[in-house]
Amino acid sequence: MKSSHGMKNLCIAVLLVTTVFLWGGDSYAADRAELAGIIKTIPPNGPYWKYGTLEMRRRTKKAGMAAVVFAHWSHRTRYTCRVCHEELGFSMRSGDTGISRAQYVAGKYCGACHNGVTAFTVQEGTVRHCDKCHVKETTALEKQFEAFAKELPFANFGNGIDWSEAIKTGAIHPQNALTGEKPILPLPAKLKVPMKLGTAAPRSDVTFSHEEHYFEMDCSACHPDIFNIKKKGTKAFNMENNIYGNYCGVCHMRVAFPMTDCKRCHSQMSGNYVPQ
Repeated sequence: MKSSHGMKNLCIAVLLVTTVFLWGGDSYAADRAELAGIIKTIPPNGPYWKYGTLEMRRRTKKAGMAAVVFAHWSHRTRYTCRVCHEELGFSMRSGDTGISRAQYVAGKYCGACHNGVTAFTVQEGTVRHCDKCHVKETTALEKQFEAFAKELPFANFGNGIDWSEAIKTGAIHPQNALTGEKPILPLPAKLKVPMKLGTAAPRSDVTFSHEEHYFEMDCSACHPDIFNIKKKGTKAFNMENNIYGNYCGVCHMRVAFPMTDCKRCHSQMSGNYVPQ
């Protein structure tokens, strides 16, 4: 997979890191070391397959096992975000859920699908599939991603896949529920109008689409835990806090297109702005 904006992306990534490290700030969602690790996975610093692929090792290390490697991209074609993050109860924030083997063997979290019917089982048996999650060598996963991505619309940022375009064109048809199709309440007309959010910095305003996000998740995914909908409830909403994984950064620094893709939100932004 190729990108015609590799050097530009690299410059933006370097600027992003430099800006964040100078600013400091309230970083309850990610500390500086964690943020630096995330930046390393954002292309062109890291390979496309790795962005949005999580390594979970907090409990596996104690058990003497390889880290669990979870690829969002292989699950996003099958289900919308609401299935895992609402129906199954995975927190939107990294490390919040704290799942255990006992829980998913009992059919919760990953075990809801990995039951030997929907997907390979996590249960004990004559055939064990431990190495499908506890991955020591990622070469096979990388080759799987390369073949997978060729069939989907290309994007210059994140994992190189334009997921919104894939949904719009019918390249993927993710389900809204594990079994059958969950009925989704219609979005109120006033929320179908894109929101214009002003910015304090000398750059273009942000255009936010509730409709595009509502296809993947319900209102409760963002409100009130990530965005407080009360008046003046987002006083700390700024680029610094977003980069550290708060607000939009909960998704757009880990799984959804990253904040190095400035013009996806600041559509009229010029290339001349440099933080002071």
